[in-house]
Formats: sequence, structure tokens, C-alpha cells
Amino acid sequence: MSLNLKVALVLFFISFNIFSQNALVVDDATGKPVVDVFIYHENKDDVAYTNEKGIADISSFPKGLVFFQHPSFHQQSIAYLGNDLRVSLKEKIMSFNEVVISANKWEQSEESVSQQIMTVNKKTIQFQNPQTSADLLAGSGQVFVQKSQLGGGSPKIRGFAANSVLLVVDGVRMNNAIFRSGNLQNVINIDPNALESSEVIFGPGSVIYGSDALGGVMDFHTIEPKWSTDNIADVSVNGLMRYSTAANERTGHIDASVSQKKFTFFHSSSFTAFDDLRAGGNRSGGYKGEFEREFYVERVNGTDRLVRNDDINVQKFSGYDLFNTVTKAKYRLSPVTDISYGFYYSTTSDIPRYDNLTETLGPNTDSLAAAEWYYGPQKWQMHNLKLNYYESNLLFDQARVTLAYQQFEESRNDRDFGNDGLRTRSEIVDMYSASLDFDKEFNRSNLYYGIDFYHNDITSDAFQKNIETGEVTDAASRYPDGGSDYTSFAVYGSYVNELTSQVTINSGIRFNTVSLQGSTNDQQAITSNLSDIDIKNAALNGSLGLAINLNESHKISYNVSTGFRAPNVDDVGKVFDIGNSIVVPNPDLKPEYSLSYELAYQRKTGRSMFKVVAFHSRLFDAIVDGPFELNGSSTANFNGETLEVFAKVNTGDAELYGGSIGFTAEIADSWAISKNISYTGGRDITNDQPLRHTTPIFGKAALTFQEKKFRSEFYIEYNSDRDRDDIPSAEIDRKPYLYTDEGSPGWYTINLKSSYQVNENLNINAGIENILDKHYRPYSSGISAPGRNIILALRATI
Repeated sequence: MSLNLKVALVLFFISFNIFSQNALVVDDATGKPVVDVFIYHENKDDVAYTNEKGIADISSFPKGLVFFQHPSFHQQSIAYLGNDLRVSLKEKIMSFNEVVISANKWEQSEESVSQQIMTVNKKTIQFQNPQTSADLLAGSGQVFVQKSQLGGGSPKIRGFAANSVLLVVDGVRMNNAIFRSGNLQNVINIDPNALESSEVIFGPGSVIYGSDALGGVMDFHTIEPKWSTDNIADVSVNGLMRYSTAANERTGHIDASVSQKKFTFFHSSSFTAFDDLRAGGNRSGGYKGEFEREFYVERVNGTDRLVRNDDINVQKFSGYDLFNTVTKAKYRLSPVTDISYGFYYSTTSDIPRYDNLTETLGPNTDSLAAAEWYYGPQKWQMHNLKLNYYESNLLFDQARVTLAYQQFEESRNDRDFGNDGLRTRSEIVDMYSASLDFDKEFNRSNLYYGIDFYHNDITSDAFQKNIETGEVTDAASRYPDGGSDYTSFAVYGSYVNELTSQVTINSGIRFNTVSLQGSTNDQQAITSNLSDIDIKNAALNGSLGLAINLNESHKISYNVSTGFRAPNVDDVGKVFDIGNSIVVPNPDLKPEYSLSYELAYQRKTGRSMFKVVAFHSRLFDAIVDGPFELNGSSTANFNGETLEVFAKVNTGDAELYGGSIGFTAEIADSWAISKNISYTGGRDITNDQPLRHTTPIFGKAALTFQEKKFRSEFYIEYNSDRDRDDIPSAEIDRKPYLYTDEGSPGWYTINLKSSYQVNENLNINAGIENILDKHYRPYSSGISAPGRNIILALRATI
């Protein structure tokens, strides 16, 4: 910085302080400014808020007692004598008052929301240090996550998963028309190191978000720099280096932000490399002798050979690489208008499909079915353009236009043991979306309304290559090889009415149309039951909720809502083989609908919160995997094999039920405890079968210590067992290698994580996961979880 500039800044602050008195509020542990601190005088007439530098102008305050209040910090008061103040606030171990965005796309107080919503803030994300956003959700203890391979993570919410739960990134839906009903891995394309917060809506979100939001909505918000309030640009650079032992993980991350009065900029990039994952060596209970990686396949002189694994706990082959980047810029066109652009890109290396690599040719043989099975690079990019307008008028107080383009690219590559033919099936989805959202405030009420449009173009191709001769031949594509498209248009409205200071009604309605077209060429000859696809559906959804704050501590809420999911291209037009069966298209598939009820009670004080939630959902025309006839036969010949035929079918009715209990309390100034436990059950009523994506009892219990610069958390994660009778028979028949003779054994792990703030610029984070080195698998997962995992991370800020 030049001498003239330094002098100018000093003179500026001197002249500024001649005419005003300021309060500077900082975090007691880090020394960093605390934003949005509510400051009020004991007379209750004079109030102020701190800006992005932690500064508030209090020159209008008379002398007297001044209070400093923030939901994440302990309240503090100090005598004001007309001078500048510097106040250090001590962070709460647990904070309970949250503002949520996902409920209606605009900020709303948690107290007025009638639906269960979980929020994970930036500080929690940094302390937990998740490797992926799937691990971020699983670490909450409230969302169940399944993994078929290390490079994945499929969240299950209230008995729904994959294309029946919705991913949203910065207000744009991520679900596309080939999101499948099995298990999805796309959440790993969202970088946890670039997140400001994450919210999860439990239960249908179709009124606001449309199709796919049957079980819930996962809403991710990337970091958004705040406008500067003065003429000095705020520049921040942050870096992260992390290493963990279970998969020899190496992560590097850097982000930078610039804030000015009319312009903000943010960039983030992360790279992670994983080697093969080592599972726990302590096989006890139902895991004795189970899931041992005894053999793997190597290609030697043009021949596939079984090779004995030197360490049965090293899960060959499971490693992969992951790269994520986000760039955002915002410009203030006027005091009431701003425009922003965001670019998001994520890609992986090839990701081995570990569960398929461990499938044997039979229950009493070591012979492996596949020599190769991997996903090609999973690529995602998004361009997101937003225009915000904040001037109040007769129609709205706030308006937002969002235009987005996304491209998804993925492929599946497999080769049977002893076969020289490597099959590759690839898909590209181009997704265009536009939404117009409004917020209008009336006396004690808010109206949220808008229109929503998105369109998918899907291209699907396949070929088979002889890895010895290089000869390439045609193969049946996964989806209609003549191309397909999927279009949705909707209008919605949501009304939040504060009847009294204690009672709030939430209501909403949405009308949605969905169309799907597709055509096949010669490559899908096996699917002669399918000609051109032309499906049109419409749905009317509604919700009604009641939030009753009996007093400052007690809240009762009730919500009833409907949801729907229109069949997508993956449901209607897919061909793929698994085990001894083949899944074929069903062009007569209809949408599935849900009717859900939720009842919750919450008791919250300044130092504790207890919440219990119960829910029941009835699913109509549920879409499930079921036996099917192709050309009048229940079997079909595919790639020279006779396979049983399955398809997505409407089963009739199904029901889901369950609940959760959460308790958090500060038991002393430096100590806190927390516990979350959840359960979801359900059955296909028509066929009297369990539902695939319901979960056993799972949760997390933690003891936390925090004192100034040091924070430590000792926690237990757990998952009860699940008997074979509680798992769909079709699931076990098609994937017997995922389960033991008893089903899915229960497990628990003991873990410890700590962080130390060395100074304002450096933080050290360390932990040991699965201290007892237990061998375990979350229900329905195809890869065992990490064994004892030692983590070390360094965070630096400039």
C-alpha cells in the first residue's frame, strides 16, 4: 500500500470519527468481525446493526446501557458513555434461532414455518470437515446416506431417495430427466467448501419446487459476499489443506472474495484425490466373515485373472478424483436493482462401481461377474443469471428473475469377466430453466408467488469395443437412442398469514404440467414394446400448515401437503441389466402422488431445544420396480443371456410413517450435548412388500466442549439392524451380495473431532473417525464405510 493511500485512509477515519461514534463487534475466539449483530439501547428506542466489517453507527444513542444480541453468540451489555466501543462476543456452542430460505425461496423466520427444516451453517461445515456434500448431510445425523461406491452418496429422506428427493443449488433445481430411482451420486458435484449453508426440507416440497420433491428438498447456498458499506474494497482469501488416512485423501481448496459498494466477486476451487478405501478391520456381530475383498481382477497378457487381495479390508478398486469450482459476480445497477452471474463446474475421474465389482457368479464361488465396471467422468456445469428488484409496488415488494443452463455428462462402462468386449453407454442432458418469483408483504402476512419452467434435452448413445482388437460395434443404449425431451411449466402461490403474534398459517397451491417425448432407433430392438414416447401429465398440489407458538418456549406445528412425481425418461425409457434380470421401458407409466401429514412439538429456551416430529404419508400409484412382460413373455434374451424382465410399474398404494427426536442443550458455559434419532418405515400395500428406501433407526449423539479458541466434539453415530423380512424381496433377489443372511446388520462408531484457532488467520482441525476400527455398512450400501480414519486439516485466511 502506498504512503499517500495510507495517509488518505487515516485522514478518512479521523474525519469520520469526528462526527460519529461506532461500535466494533468481534468474535472473542477468532477476532473476526461479527455481521448483523442487533444493538439496542436500554430505552428500546435506539437500535443498530453491524455491517460486513462488524461496525455499527451508534452516534444517535444516548448514554446508558447498550445490549449486543446475535443468535449465534451470547448476549452482552456494556455502558455507553458517548465513546467508540469494541465488544467481543462469545460464541454459543449451539445456536437455535435460524432464518430459513428454502420454505418459500425467500427468507423466513423458523418460528413461522410449519414444516420440519434442518439448517447446517458455514461454521458447522468447517468444523465437521466433510469430504463431500453427501458426507455433510450424513454428518448431521438427520439424513440417511447410502453409498454404492466411494465416489457417491445417495440421501434418503422419509422413505424417498434419488429422483424422489430434490437437489437445489442457489435457487436452481439440479434434478434432471435421467435422475434414476435407484441411488444417485450427483450430490458430490456440490462442493461443501464453497457453501454458506445448507437446508433440508423434510416432507413434500412440490408446491414451491414441483415434481420430484416427494420426500424432501436439499437446498444448498454457496457463499455470497455482502456489499461493502464504504468506499474501501474488502478482499478475503481462504485456503484449506486436508489429509485423511482411510482412503489416503488429499484435498486442496482456495477461495477468494471481493466486496465493493456496487460489485462483489467470489471464486472457489477444490481438488480431492482418493485412493482405495480401507474398511474397518474389527468385524464383529453380523459382520464376521462378511464383505471381505478376497479377490480382484487383473488383466494379464490379454487374459482376466483373479488375484488374491493382500489386505481384505482394502476395497480395490474404489479410489477416484474430484474437482469443483464456482465463480460468482454481482453488480448493483441501482439502489433497488442488482444482477448476478454464477458459473459452476464439477468433474470426476472414472469412478469404479464398487458393489458391481464385488458381485460373484453365485453364492458359493469366488468367481467375479465383472472384470470392469466404472462410471466415466461425472461432469456438471451450470450458468446461473439472476436479476433482483427490491422496490415495493402494488404487485410485489421483491422480485427475482432466474435463468439457468445446466449440462450433465455421464457414462457407464462394463465388461464381464473373461469377455473382451467393453460396453460404454453415455448420456448428455442439456437443461434450461427460467423462474420468476415474487414476494409481497401485507399487514401481518406475506404472499410468495411465481412461475417456473424447465426443459431437458437428452442424448443417449452406446457402443462396445473389443479391448484386444479395437473393433467397435453398436450396442443398445440406456435411453431412447433417437433422443428425448422433458418439459415442465408451473404457476404457484404460497401465503403466510400471521393471525396473531402466536399463530401463523402457511398455505400454498401449485399447478404443474409435464410432457415427455422420445423416439427409438434400431439399437433398442429388445424394447419393441416401446415405439415413440409421448406422455403428458398435469398435477394440482396444495399445502396447509399451522405454526402455534404457545409462548417463547413452546411451539406446536401441523402440516398437510400433497406431492407428485411425473415419470421421467429414466422411468419410462430405460434399458439396463442387473444380476439375472433386465429392466425395460414401460410407456404406460403414470405419475405418483403423495398425501402427507406432519405433527411436531418443540420446546426451546436460551440454552436448550427439544423437538419431536411424527409423519405419515400415503403414496398413490407408487412407482416401484416390478415383474413385467415383454412381448408377452416374462423373460428376454439380452447379450446372449436369458434374463427375467422387470420394469417401473404403478403398484397401487403405499404408505410411509416414522418420526424423529432431537435434543440439544448447553449444560454449562463450555459444554453441550445433542442427540438426534430418526426412523422411517413403510410398505407397498398392494403387494404387501417393504419399501426399498425406508431406513432403520439411525442417528447421532454428541458431547461438545468449547472454550475460547478450542472446540472439541466426541460423538457416536449409529444404525440399527434390518432383518431380511424388512427388505423388499426383489432387492435381495437382484443384489444378494449387498446383504448378509440376516439382512443388514446394525452398527455404531465412536468418533472425536477438534479444532483450534491459532490466530485470526490460522485454524487447525483434527479428528479420528471410527476409533474402534469397526467394519460396517450403512443399510443398502454397496461399499463398506471407512475404518479408523485420522484427519488433519489446516485453514488459512488472508
